[in-house]
Amino acid sequence: MAEPRAPRPPLAYSVVEAAEAIGISASKLEQIIARGDIAPRWIDGKRILTAVELLAYLDSLPFDKPE
Repeated sequence: MAEPRAPRPPLAYSVVEAAEAIGISASKLEQIIARGDIAPRWIDGKRILTAVELLAYLDSLPFDKPE
């Protein structure tokens, strides 16, 4: 009997899904997108955020809390 496969993480998210995934509100994520810090992509008129784009953004954040 074959072992069940582990679920794969999504490759792309809606704004709401992406916000939930990184622990912020959708409105905060909209602000980040508007600043140009994260670039959305489009599929058939639907805006998506790739997992790669989200990880790159998270990796660019400072380690220390701003004063």
